Amino acid sequence: MEPELLFFLESSDEDVDGHDQKVVRRQLRDKSNPLSLSENAFIKRFRLNKAAFNYVLRNTNFNCHSSAAAPPIIQLAVTLSFLGSGSYQRAVGDDYLMGMSQSLVSKLSTIVVTEIERNLCPEHIRFTLESLSGCMEWFYEKYKIPRVIGCIDGTHIGLQKPSENEHMFFNRKGFHNLNVMIICDHQYKINVINARYGGAAHDSFVWKQSEQRIMLEEKFEINSNNNSWLLGDSGYPLEPWCITPYRNPAEGSSESVFNAVHSKARCMVERTIGIYKGRWKILCNDKRGRYTPQKVAMFSNVCAALHNICMEFKVPFNQPSVTANDVAVNDIDIGEHTQILRIGQNIRNQIKQSLLN
Repeated sequence: MEPELLFFLESSDEDVDGHDQKVVRRQLRDKSNPLSLSENAFIKRFRLNKAAFNYVLRNTNFNCHSSAAAPPIIQLAVTLSFLGSGSYQRAVGDDYLMGMSQSLVSKLSTIVVTEIERNLCPEHIRFTLESLSGCMEWFYEKYKIPRVIGCIDGTHIGLQKPSENEHMFFNRKGFHNLNVMIICDHQYKINVINARYGGAAHDSFVWKQSEQRIMLEEKFEINSNNNSWLLGDSGYPLEPWCITPYRNPAEGSSESVFNAVHSKARCMVERTIGIYKGRWKILCNDKRGRYTPQKVAMFSNVCAALHNICMEFKVPFNQPSVTANDVAVNDIDIGEHTQILRIGQNIRNQIKQSLLN
């Protein structure tokens, strides 16, 4: 490395004036090539492998913002490093591969995240019933539960205290967050992410307002004999399109057998959330930067698309799963005593009986 660049890396801001910092940082960026790293080092730093990185680079257009501050490859690299590490923007920019000020990291990461949300989220986060036949087959073969098209759960993504509507984001655990609804399939793919609601919203409230619930209800009303459902925990209402466990079953009973199988199957969404938040540290509860709820929701959406891209490109993930404290825990939703609830109970009872036969 050239002497002046090494001097920059070892110097504090007080040792180098503003003009010299900009010059040396630009020299660092011009000489930097993240793709020169080994595959393992690249994944560790940017979370994507090189094939996935090049795919994202090809399918976004960072140059359309006429930013001459850094080439697209560096813009994407610094954004992935920021989302993956959850570090302060200044620390990300000071990395020897990046050579950026905090303000430039903020500017470029906003551009890149906006582009990914616009171009890749619609392509990689989809919930279409026609494409979920493989999911139904997998759950039936593995757990003998028929017609399962995915699993649903909520997870907390921490915030600093918002300046507006603070009460909507304050959860019962005593901190501010988004309550993010996630629906996944059997391959850890996130088919739905809903980051519109604060931590004060119950899981069942987020679900009841969702487009996916409306879609499944309409499908049921058109043809109840061709019904399919999600698996959810007791934070969700029992419905013909959302099957939840029995409440307080007696030990050794047929209800407890159903609950055990249901729990094993539903762990798919917990593992999905674990990979999602483990890979993208910006989403962890202890990484509460000074971002608006809208910005954190954007991070959530973009990281979900990147998560799915990682799954498609088979990017390895070996970090520990999310801890129990990272997952939203909500009161039991016992549902209203309606015809819908009774139909849901009948479906659940039929599944229970099929597991015992």
